[in-house]
Amino acid sequence: MGMSGRWIEAEFEAVFRAHFERMARMARRVLRSDAEAEEVCAEAFLKLYRSGPGVAEAGMVGGWLYRTVTRSAIDILRRNRRRGVEEDLDSSDHAPAGSQPDDPITRVLRAERIAQVRAALAAMKPEKAQLLLLRHSGLSYREIAETLQRNASSVGTLLARAEAEFSAIYRKREPRGNSEQSSHPFRPLARVGKDGAPL
Repeated sequence: MGMSGRWIEAEFEAVFRAHFERMARMARRVLRSDAEAEEVCAEAFLKLYRSGPGVAEAGMVGGWLYRTVTRSAIDILRRNRRRGVEEDLDSSDHAPAGSQPDDPITRVLRAERIAQVRAALAAMKPEKAQLLLLRHSGLSYREIAETLQRNASSVGTLLARAEAEFSAIYRKREPRGNSEQSSHPFRPLARVGKDGAPL
């Protein structure tokens, strides 16, 4: 690392190459927008560059990036939640390359569910939404604790509370009588052992 508290270009480029795609995928899943995801990640890496290599020296650069990117993505959801379902219906047209096209009804139903999940996340306390996103991105309890600078033994309880808040908000938003949507994507996340393994 640079002795003056500034990045050596080759070292920062190595950090960028190691983490950017993973951070962009996570942001893209939340925001459903390539442009917004890339902007969030670019801003996070610019902030990292300006902060200097101290984060990397402490061995926490991955956790720092997860924390910064997820919080920025949540902030965008909260800012944009008044734009409603229409934005999500539009974003559903961008199916991954090679995927099989669904019939129009299936696509609309999927888009509505995505809209409800994003709206519920936007309505949550940011810290709890961030916790769910980190777990949903595949981080272990230990990694979540390091990223959010929490005690690892408290992560299970915090996840359970976050999932309960998400469930309550999600149920209020889902159409009446729609039993399929009651099984939301974050439901299994709090039902795991302290080591992060499913129960």
